[in-house]
Amino acid sequence: MKRTAFSDFNISSGTDLAFALVVLISYFTTFSKPPQTSLFLITVLICLGIAYITLGIYGFAYVNQLGKLIPKLIYFGVQLVIGGLIVYFGKGAGFNALILLPLVAHTAMSLDHDWILVVNAGIFITYVLSIMSYTSSWGVVWEGLPAFFAGQVFILIFTEMAYTEQKGRIKMEKLAGELSEANHHLSEYATQVKDLAVSQERNRLAREIHDGLGHYLTTINMQIKAALAVIQEDPQKSAQLLEKAQDLSATALQDVRNSVSALREDNLGALTLSERIEKLITTSESEGRKFDFTVLGSPRQIPPQTDVTLFRVVQEGINNANKHSQSTQVKIVLSFENTQEITLSVTDNGVGSDIAEGGFGLIGIRERVRLINGKVEIKTAKGEGFQILVNIPG
Repeated sequence: MKRTAFSDFNISSGTDLAFALVVLISYFTTFSKPPQTSLFLITVLICLGIAYITLGIYGFAYVNQLGKLIPKLIYFGVQLVIGGLIVYFGKGAGFNALILLPLVAHTAMSLDHDWILVVNAGIFITYVLSIMSYTSSWGVVWEGLPAFFAGQVFILIFTEMAYTEQKGRIKMEKLAGELSEANHHLSEYATQVKDLAVSQERNRLAREIHDGLGHYLTTINMQIKAALAVIQEDPQKSAQLLEKAQDLSATALQDVRNSVSALREDNLGALTLSERIEKLITTSESEGRKFDFTVLGSPRQIPPQTDVTLFRVVQEGINNANKHSQSTQVKIVLSFENTQEITLSVTDNGVGSDIAEGGFGLIGIRERVRLINGKVEIKTAKGEGFQILVNIPG
Protein backbone atom coordinates (compact mmCIF):
# COMPACT_ATOMS: atom_id res chain seq x y z
CA MET A 1 0.00 0.00 0.00
CA LYS A 2 1.39 3.36 -1.03
CA ARG A 3 1.89 5.83 1.78
CA THR A 4 0.46 9.32 1.54
CA ALA A 5 3.06 12.11 1.51
CA PHE A 6 3.75 12.75 5.17
CA SER A 7 4.27 16.45 4.54
CA ASP A 8 0.46 16.68 4.69
CA PHE A 9 0.53 15.73 8.36
CA ASN A 10 1.34 18.00 11.25
CA ILE A 11 3.57 15.34 12.80
CA SER A 12 6.14 15.91 10.05
CA SER A 13 7.34 19.19 11.54
CA GLY A 14 7.88 17.46 14.88
CA THR A 15 9.77 14.65 13.16
CA ASP A 16 12.07 17.13 11.39
CA LEU A 17 12.86 18.76 14.73
CA ALA A 18 13.53 15.40 16.36
CA PHE A 19 15.76 14.39 13.45
CA ALA A 20 17.88 17.51 13.81
CA LEU A 21 18.04 17.21 17.64
CA VAL A 22 19.17 13.57 17.55
CA VAL A 23 21.95 14.43 15.09
CA LEU A 24 23.06 17.45 17.13
CA ILE A 25 23.03 15.50 20.40
CA SER A 26 24.99 12.73 18.76
CA TYR A 27 27.57 15.23 17.52
CA PHE A 28 27.73 16.94 20.90
CA THR A 29 28.56 13.68 22.67
CA THR A 30 31.01 12.77 19.91
CA PHE A 31 32.98 16.02 20.21
CA SER A 32 32.84 16.07 23.99
CA LYS A 33 35.24 13.11 24.10
CA PRO A 34 36.70 12.84 20.59
CA PRO A 35 38.86 9.72 19.91
CA GLN A 36 41.16 11.85 17.77
CA THR A 37 41.85 15.52 17.28
CA SER A 38 42.60 15.59 13.55
CA LEU A 39 41.24 18.82 12.12
CA PHE A 40 40.62 17.09 8.81
CA LEU A 41 38.46 14.37 10.37
CA ILE A 42 36.54 16.91 12.43
CA THR A 43 35.86 18.90 9.27
CA VAL A 44 34.74 15.74 7.48
CA LEU A 45 32.39 14.87 10.35
CA ILE A 46 30.90 18.37 10.34
CA CYS A 47 30.36 18.29 6.57
CA LEU A 48 28.82 14.83 6.76
CA GLY A 49 26.55 15.99 9.59
CA ILE A 50 25.36 19.04 7.63
CA ALA A 51 24.65 16.86 4.59
CA TYR A 52 22.88 14.28 6.78
CA ILE A 53 20.59 16.86 8.42
CA THR A 54 19.89 18.69 5.15
CA LEU A 55 18.95 15.51 3.34
CA GLY A 56 17.01 14.28 6.36
CA ILE A 57 14.77 17.35 6.35
CA TYR A 58 14.58 18.72 2.81
CA GLY A 59 15.54 15.64 0.84
CA PHE A 60 13.07 13.47 2.71
CA ALA A 61 10.25 16.01 2.22
CA TYR A 62 11.03 16.16 -1.51
CA VAL A 63 11.09 12.41 -2.21
CA ASN A 64 8.05 11.89 -0.01
CA GLN A 65 6.17 14.53 -2.00
CA LEU A 66 7.08 12.71 -5.22
CA GLY A 67 5.49 9.59 -3.78
CA LYS A 68 7.63 7.23 -5.91
CA LEU A 69 9.52 4.24 -4.53
CA ILE A 70 12.81 4.62 -6.42
CA PRO A 71 13.60 8.19 -5.22
CA LYS A 72 12.77 7.09 -1.66
CA LEU A 73 15.13 4.11 -1.86
CA ILE A 74 17.85 6.35 -3.29
CA TYR A 75 17.33 8.74 -0.35
CA PHE A 76 17.69 5.95 2.21
CA GLY A 77 20.71 4.53 0.38
CA VAL A 78 22.51 7.89 0.42
CA GLN A 79 21.60 8.51 4.07
CA LEU A 80 22.84 5.07 5.11
CA VAL A 81 26.18 5.75 3.43
CA ILE A 82 26.50 9.16 5.10
CA GLY A 83 25.34 7.84 8.48
CA GLY A 84 27.66 4.87 8.28
CA LEU A 85 30.62 7.16 7.52
CA ILE A 86 29.69 9.40 10.49
CA VAL A 87 29.66 6.35 12.81
CA TYR A 88 32.92 5.11 11.34
CA PHE A 89 34.81 8.41 11.59
CA GLY A 90 33.33 9.06 15.03
CA LYS A 91 34.97 5.86 16.30
CA GLY A 92 32.13 5.18 18.72
CA ALA A 93 32.60 8.40 20.69
CA GLY A 94 29.58 9.33 22.77
CA PHE A 95 26.29 8.17 21.24
CA ASN A 96 27.18 8.75 17.62
CA ALA A 97 25.73 5.38 16.56
CA LEU A 98 22.27 6.75 17.45
CA ILE A 99 22.53 8.99 14.41
CA LEU A 100 21.09 6.17 12.31
CA LEU A 101 17.87 5.88 14.34
CA PRO A 102 16.00 8.89 12.82
CA LEU A 103 16.02 6.99 9.53
CA VAL A 104 13.87 4.34 11.23
CA ALA A 105 11.11 6.93 11.73
CA HIS A 106 11.40 7.98 8.11
CA THR A 107 10.84 4.40 6.93
CA ALA A 108 7.61 4.19 8.94
CA MET A 109 6.43 7.47 7.49
CA SER A 110 7.08 6.86 3.79
CA LEU A 111 7.42 3.19 2.86
CA ASP A 112 5.17 0.17 2.52
CA HIS A 113 5.38 -2.46 5.22
CA ASP A 114 7.58 -4.82 3.20
CA TRP A 115 10.03 -2.07 2.31
CA ILE A 116 10.03 -0.88 5.93
CA LEU A 117 11.49 -4.25 6.94
CA VAL A 118 14.01 -4.20 4.08
CA VAL A 119 15.33 -0.69 4.80
CA ASN A 120 15.41 -1.29 8.56
CA ALA A 121 17.45 -4.40 7.91
CA GLY A 122 19.78 -2.12 5.91
CA ILE A 123 20.00 0.29 8.87
CA PHE A 124 20.83 -2.60 11.19
CA ILE A 125 23.51 -3.93 8.82
CA THR A 126 24.97 -0.42 8.37
CA TYR A 127 25.32 -0.10 12.14
CA VAL A 128 27.03 -3.49 12.42
CA LEU A 129 29.43 -2.85 9.53
CA SER A 130 30.31 0.66 10.75
CA ILE A 131 31.19 -0.55 14.28
CA MET A 132 32.98 -3.59 12.96
CA SER A 133 35.01 -1.54 10.47
CA TYR A 134 36.80 0.52 13.12
CA THR A 135 36.88 -2.00 16.02
CA SER A 136 37.43 -5.27 14.14
CA SER A 137 35.83 -6.87 17.18
CA TRP A 138 32.52 -8.75 17.21
CA GLY A 139 32.51 -8.41 20.96
CA VAL A 140 32.22 -4.62 20.72
CA VAL A 141 29.53 -4.99 18.09
CA TRP A 142 27.47 -7.40 20.24
CA GLU A 143 27.93 -5.16 23.25
CA GLY A 144 25.99 -2.24 21.70
CA LEU A 145 23.73 -4.25 19.46
CA PRO A 146 20.82 -4.91 21.93
CA ALA A 147 20.47 -1.24 22.83
CA PHE A 148 20.54 -0.16 19.18
CA PHE A 149 18.05 -2.84 18.13
CA ALA A 150 15.71 -1.98 21.02
CA GLY A 151 15.83 1.68 20.04
CA GLN A 152 15.17 0.76 16.44
CA VAL A 153 12.09 -1.33 17.36
CA PHE A 154 10.77 1.31 19.80
CA ILE A 155 11.06 4.16 17.26
CA LEU A 156 9.47 2.05 14.54
CA ILE A 157 6.47 1.10 16.70
CA PHE A 158 6.03 4.59 18.12
CA THR A 159 6.21 6.25 14.70
CA GLU A 160 3.78 3.73 13.23
CA MET A 161 1.31 4.46 16.04
CA ALA A 162 1.70 8.22 15.66
CA TYR A 163 1.39 7.96 11.88
CA THR A 164 -1.75 5.83 12.10
CA GLU A 165 -3.37 8.14 14.67
CA GLN A 166 -2.55 11.26 12.70
CA LYS A 167 -3.67 9.71 9.43
CA GLY A 168 -6.93 8.58 11.05
CA ARG A 169 -7.58 12.05 12.42
CA ILE A 170 -6.96 13.68 9.04
CA LYS A 171 -9.20 11.10 7.38
CA MET A 172 -11.96 11.80 9.91
CA GLU A 173 -11.64 15.53 9.28
CA LYS A 174 -11.78 14.92 5.55
CA LEU A 175 -14.85 12.69 5.91
CA ALA A 176 -16.50 15.30 8.14
CA GLY A 177 -15.86 17.93 5.48
CA GLU A 178 -17.22 15.67 2.75
CA LEU A 179 -20.27 14.89 4.89
CA SER A 180 -20.88 18.58 5.46
CA GLU A 181 -20.58 19.25 1.74
CA ALA A 182 -22.88 16.32 0.97
CA ASN A 183 -25.45 17.67 3.41
CA HIS A 184 -25.21 21.05 1.72
CA HIS A 185 -25.74 19.48 -1.71
CA LEU A 186 -28.59 17.38 -0.32
CA SER A 187 -30.25 20.51 0.98
CA GLU A 188 -29.85 22.13 -2.44
CA TYR A 189 -31.26 19.06 -4.16
CA ALA A 190 -34.21 18.99 -1.76
CA THR A 191 -34.93 22.62 -2.63
CA GLN A 192 -34.66 21.86 -6.35
CA VAL A 193 -36.96 18.85 -6.00
CA LYS A 194 -39.47 20.97 -4.11
CA ASP A 195 -39.35 23.69 -6.79
CA LEU A 196 -39.66 21.06 -9.52
CA ALA A 197 -42.63 19.46 -7.79
CA VAL A 198 -44.32 22.85 -7.47
CA SER A 199 -43.61 23.60 -11.14
CA GLN A 200 -44.93 20.22 -12.24
CA GLU A 201 -48.07 20.62 -10.16
CA ARG A 202 -48.59 24.10 -11.57
CA ASN A 203 -48.19 22.78 -15.10
CA ARG A 204 -50.49 19.90 -14.32
CA LEU A 205 -53.18 22.24 -13.03
CA ALA A 206 -52.73 24.44 -16.10
CA ARG A 207 -53.21 21.41 -18.35
CA GLU A 208 -56.31 20.35 -16.43
CA ILE A 209 -57.88 23.77 -16.71
CA HIS A 210 -57.00 24.15 -20.38
CA ASP A 211 -57.95 20.61 -21.42
CA GLY A 212 -61.10 20.46 -19.34
CA LEU A 213 -62.52 23.97 -19.02
CA GLY A 214 -61.10 25.03 -22.38
CA HIS A 215 -62.93 22.23 -24.13
CA TYR A 216 -66.25 23.02 -22.49
CA LEU A 217 -66.00 26.76 -23.10
CA THR A 218 -65.18 26.14 -26.75
CA THR A 219 -68.17 23.84 -27.15
CA ILE A 220 -70.49 26.23 -25.28
CA ASN A 221 -69.33 29.05 -27.52
CA MET A 222 -70.08 26.98 -30.60
CA GLN A 223 -73.57 26.08 -29.30
CA ILE A 224 -74.38 29.71 -28.53
CA LYS A 225 -73.21 30.82 -31.98
CA ALA A 226 -75.34 28.13 -33.59
CA ALA A 227 -78.34 29.16 -31.49
CA LEU A 228 -77.95 32.80 -32.48
CA ALA A 229 -77.68 31.81 -36.12
CA VAL A 230 -81.10 30.06 -36.12
CA ILE A 231 -82.94 32.03 -33.45
CA GLN A 232 -85.08 33.89 -36.02
CA GLU A 233 -85.80 30.97 -38.34
CA ASP A 234 -86.10 28.13 -35.82
CA PRO A 235 -86.66 29.31 -32.22
CA GLN A 236 -87.20 25.74 -31.02
CA LYS A 237 -83.84 24.58 -32.41
CA SER A 238 -82.21 27.65 -30.89
CA ALA A 239 -83.73 26.83 -27.50
CA GLN A 240 -82.38 23.28 -27.70
CA LEU A 241 -78.89 24.54 -28.49
CA LEU A 242 -79.01 27.03 -25.61
CA GLU A 243 -80.26 24.29 -23.28
CA LYS A 244 -77.31 22.12 -24.33
CA ALA A 245 -74.96 25.06 -23.70
CA GLN A 246 -76.47 25.48 -20.24
CA ASP A 247 -75.93 21.79 -19.44
CA LEU A 248 -72.32 22.05 -20.65
CA SER A 249 -71.71 25.08 -18.44
CA ALA A 250 -72.83 23.08 -15.39
CA THR A 251 -70.54 20.22 -16.42
CA ALA A 252 -67.67 22.67 -16.94
CA LEU A 253 -68.18 24.14 -13.49
CA GLN A 254 -68.00 20.70 -11.92
CA ASP A 255 -64.88 19.91 -13.93
CA VAL A 256 -63.18 23.08 -12.67
CA ARG A 257 -64.04 22.20 -9.08
CA ASN A 258 -62.62 18.73 -9.50
CA SER A 259 -59.46 20.00 -11.18
CA VAL A 260 -58.67 22.70 -8.64
CA SER A 261 -59.61 20.85 -5.45
CA ALA A 262 -58.52 17.30 -6.17
CA LEU A 263 -56.84 17.22 -9.61
CA ARG A 264 -58.99 14.20 -10.28
CA GLU A 265 -56.78 12.17 -12.58
CA ASP A 266 -57.17 9.13 -10.32
CA ASN A 267 -60.93 9.62 -9.93
CA LEU A 268 -62.21 8.59 -13.32
CA GLY A 269 -65.72 7.62 -12.26
CA ALA A 270 -67.71 4.59 -13.34
CA LEU A 271 -67.56 5.22 -17.10
CA THR A 272 -64.95 3.52 -19.26
CA LEU A 273 -62.65 5.48 -21.53
CA SER A 274 -64.69 4.58 -24.62
CA GLU A 275 -67.92 5.61 -22.90
CA ARG A 276 -66.47 8.94 -21.82
CA ILE A 277 -65.20 9.62 -25.35
CA GLU A 278 -68.65 8.82 -26.77
CA LYS A 279 -70.23 11.19 -24.25
CA LEU A 280 -67.69 13.85 -25.18
CA ILE A 281 -68.55 13.47 -28.85
CA THR A 282 -72.26 13.77 -28.09
CA THR A 283 -71.79 17.07 -26.26
CA SER A 284 -69.50 18.38 -29.02
CA GLU A 285 -71.75 17.71 -32.00
CA SER A 286 -72.58 20.66 -34.21
CA GLU A 287 -74.21 21.35 -37.53
CA GLY A 288 -72.11 20.36 -40.53
CA ARG A 289 -69.54 18.29 -38.64
CA LYS A 290 -69.66 14.48 -38.32
CA PHE A 291 -67.78 12.49 -35.67
CA ASP A 292 -66.72 8.89 -36.31
CA PHE A 293 -65.40 6.94 -33.28
CA THR A 294 -63.90 3.47 -33.69
CA VAL A 295 -62.40 1.09 -31.12
CA LEU A 296 -60.06 -1.60 -32.48
CA GLY A 297 -59.16 -4.70 -30.52
CA SER A 298 -60.34 -5.62 -27.03
CA PRO A 299 -60.23 -2.77 -24.49
CA ARG A 300 -58.20 -3.66 -21.39
CA GLN A 301 -57.46 -2.23 -17.97
CA ILE A 302 -54.99 0.65 -18.22
CA PRO A 303 -53.36 2.91 -15.61
CA PRO A 304 -55.43 5.96 -14.55
CA GLN A 305 -52.84 8.43 -15.86
CA THR A 306 -52.86 6.74 -19.28
CA ASP A 307 -56.67 6.79 -19.29
CA VAL A 308 -56.80 10.52 -18.56
CA THR A 309 -54.08 11.30 -21.10
CA LEU A 310 -55.94 9.52 -23.91
CA PHE A 311 -59.17 11.29 -22.98
CA ARG A 312 -57.44 14.70 -23.00
CA VAL A 313 -55.93 13.96 -26.43
CA VAL A 314 -59.43 13.38 -27.80
CA GLN A 315 -60.60 16.60 -26.14
CA GLU A 316 -57.79 18.58 -27.75
CA GLY A 317 -58.45 17.04 -31.15
CA ILE A 318 -62.14 17.96 -30.95
CA ASN A 319 -61.30 21.46 -29.69
CA ASN A 320 -58.93 21.97 -32.61
CA ALA A 321 -61.59 20.79 -35.05
CA ASN A 322 -64.23 23.09 -33.54
CA LYS A 323 -62.06 26.20 -33.36
CA HIS A 324 -59.67 26.06 -36.30
CA SER A 325 -60.15 23.26 -38.77
CA GLN A 326 -63.40 24.20 -40.55
CA SER A 327 -63.74 20.44 -41.01
CA THR A 328 -66.81 18.41 -41.84
CA GLN A 329 -65.56 15.12 -40.44
CA VAL A 330 -63.52 14.05 -37.43
CA LYS A 331 -62.31 10.45 -37.15
CA ILE A 332 -61.24 9.08 -33.77
CA VAL A 333 -59.58 5.65 -33.66
CA LEU A 334 -58.61 4.00 -30.35
CA SER A 335 -56.64 0.79 -30.90
CA PHE A 336 -55.85 -1.98 -28.40
CA GLU A 337 -54.73 -4.43 -31.12
CA ASN A 338 -51.07 -4.23 -30.07
CA THR A 339 -50.72 -5.84 -26.64
CA GLN A 340 -47.61 -3.75 -25.91
CA GLU A 341 -49.04 -0.31 -26.63
CA ILE A 342 -52.21 1.72 -27.13
CA THR A 343 -52.63 3.87 -30.22
CA LEU A 344 -54.98 6.82 -30.56
CA SER A 345 -55.50 9.00 -33.60
CA VAL A 346 -57.73 12.05 -33.99
CA THR A 347 -57.99 13.19 -37.61
CA ASP A 348 -60.04 15.92 -39.25
CA ASN A 349 -60.44 16.88 -42.92
CA GLY A 350 -60.12 20.60 -42.31
CA VAL A 351 -57.90 23.31 -43.70
CA GLY A 352 -54.77 22.06 -41.96
CA SER A 353 -51.74 24.20 -41.15
CA ASP A 354 -48.15 24.77 -42.17
CA ILE A 355 -47.17 24.84 -38.48
CA ALA A 356 -47.42 21.64 -36.45
CA GLU A 357 -46.21 23.03 -33.12
CA GLY A 358 -49.64 24.20 -31.93
CA GLY A 359 -50.60 26.25 -28.91
CA PHE A 360 -51.02 25.50 -25.22
CA GLY A 361 -53.31 22.56 -25.90
CA LEU A 362 -50.78 20.60 -27.95
CA ILE A 363 -48.00 21.59 -25.56
CA GLY A 364 -50.05 20.14 -22.71
CA ILE A 365 -50.71 16.96 -24.68
CA ARG A 366 -46.98 16.50 -25.36
CA GLU A 367 -46.21 16.98 -21.67
CA ARG A 368 -48.85 14.47 -20.62
CA VAL A 369 -47.73 11.83 -23.09
CA ARG A 370 -44.03 12.34 -22.29
CA LEU A 371 -44.72 11.77 -18.57
CA ILE A 372 -45.97 8.26 -19.33
CA ASN A 373 -43.15 7.50 -21.81
CA GLY A 374 -45.38 7.83 -24.87
CA LYS A 375 -44.89 9.48 -28.27
CA VAL A 376 -46.88 12.19 -30.02
CA GLU A 377 -46.82 12.85 -33.76
CA ILE A 378 -48.58 15.79 -35.39
CA LYS A 379 -49.35 15.46 -39.10
CA THR A 380 -50.73 18.47 -40.96
CA ALA A 381 -50.26 20.54 -44.05
CA LYS A 382 -52.11 23.39 -45.70
CA GLY A 383 -55.38 22.04 -47.08
CA GLU A 384 -54.71 18.45 -45.90
CA GLY A 385 -56.36 18.35 -42.50
CA PHE A 386 -54.91 17.81 -39.07
CA GLN A 387 -53.99 14.59 -37.24
CA ILE A 388 -52.83 13.87 -33.70
CA LEU A 389 -51.26 10.41 -33.39
CA VAL A 390 -50.34 9.07 -29.94
CA ASN A 391 -48.59 5.82 -28.97
CA ILE A 392 -48.47 4.92 -25.29
CA PRO A 393 -46.90 1.79 -23.72
CA GLY A 394 -49.49 -0.41 -22.12
